[in-house]
Amino acid sequence: MNLSQTIENANLKPNIQNKIKNIFSSGSIDFNQRFLELTDEDKENLLKINHLISQNIDFLIDRLHEHLMEFKETKDILQAEPGRIERLKYIQKIYFEELFSLKYDENYLAGRLNLGLTHLSVNIPINFFMNSYSYFLSLLIDFIKKELPGHSFSNSEILNIINSMQKIANLDMTLVMRAYYSKEINEKERLSNDFIRRLSKIAEFRDENTGAHIERMSLYCMTTAKYLGYNYDFQMDILEASPMHDIGKISIPDYILLKPGKLTDDEFEIMKTHTTKGYDILSNSDSPIMKLGAEIALSHHERYDGSGYPYGLKGDDIPLSGRICIICDIFDALNSKRVYKPAYSVENSLNIIKNEMGIGKYFDPVIFNAFIKATDEIIAIRNNYMN
Repeated sequence: MNLSQTIENANLKPNIQNKIKNIFSSGSIDFNQRFLELTDEDKENLLKINHLISQNIDFLIDRLHEHLMEFKETKDILQAEPGRIERLKYIQKIYFEELFSLKYDENYLAGRLNLGLTHLSVNIPINFFMNSYSYFLSLLIDFIKKELPGHSFSNSEILNIINSMQKIANLDMTLVMRAYYSKEINEKERLSNDFIRRLSKIAEFRDENTGAHIERMSLYCMTTAKYLGYNYDFQMDILEASPMHDIGKISIPDYILLKPGKLTDDEFEIMKTHTTKGYDILSNSDSPIMKLGAEIALSHHERYDGSGYPYGLKGDDIPLSGRICIICDIFDALNSKRVYKPAYSVENSLNIIKNEMGIGKYFDPVIFNAFIKATDEIIAIRNNYMN
């Protein structure tokens, strides 16, 4: 069984896949120390019963399912589709055989993840899993108590074996629950991201842009981050957070937001407040994406030379996310139609960015160079997300 393939087949978002890979990697679990905190005596105890359990695993699994079928709720779940019981029995057999083998390798970890994901795929709730696991543990304890005296084990040895068995079973259950956690987080993030996209479009609709702007701009940000050499998690974070850059525009009056001509100085001062208003809307959230969105909303009009707003930040004092977003936002604004201007061609937009705004003035030189290197991909994104 391949752990990486099990994770990839679980239909999780890429950043969640990475988190689960970290959780289920031998590098993050100390098998000799922290993992299950098994002593050498515990390991010896488990090895003493491994062969006995392997020989009787079919009997034990059958007893488990007989118990589950006594309850309508669990019976309905198990019989919901043909072959479900056989599939679960097969996976559970492998699972419990590996539990006492002490071979805590990639196959073992993949089995833990696979059992949790299999339960989830057939809508088995977590309390069902925990209750059935606890019952199976009680079956094992009763079985051990009955069988081991006939194999010349003393009462004290049997108690020690049961103690070691409970250790590994209880902590092993925690690993399986990670699979439930991964799916729960995956679904929550999907719903959260959908909410963010819909929230972001409110401001776009008010100033007569379509949702295509936030799609393009966020993809530009992700692509620029990639060319800067940042890891996949950061690329995904800025992709998901950057659509909220102009959410503060919902606070700007229509007579300013929709004005077809140049704003007066007083009107422009009001327009500038969309950065701080956006920050106020998004800040004080526990969500990392919302926090990044607040940072972007506040800083995406700051310029590298300190001439931007709202605070006139300069150079690296501007958050990285803001330094990335400003060039992506300006490029899309230049080659998009607005109430106050026609759409410029891609070539003209790039010329303005290079020659009129340029390196070290509006833009961080390193980010500017990454954006230019990404131009072919940027243009492809633009062509795929036209208004």
